[in-house]
Amino acid sequence: MSKEISDKMANRLWTARHKNNLTLGQVARKTGVSRTQLNRFFGEGRRNVSDTTYQKLWRFAYYGD
Repeated sequence: MSKEISDKMANRLWTARHKNNLTLGQVARKTGVSRTQLNRFFGEGRRNVSDTTYQKLWRFAYYGD
């Protein structure tokens, strides 16, 4: 199953990444999400991700973990 990342969560992800000056590789290591998936989201704007990826990105966006 997959979920779509909302505009609010996308904004939080972008803010969390840029506030801490993190590269995609650093975000990938911190979240456990592959760099390819992150590149699809940040670079291509794709919003549909798997449930587990969504949970990891949600935790990063709201808690910085």
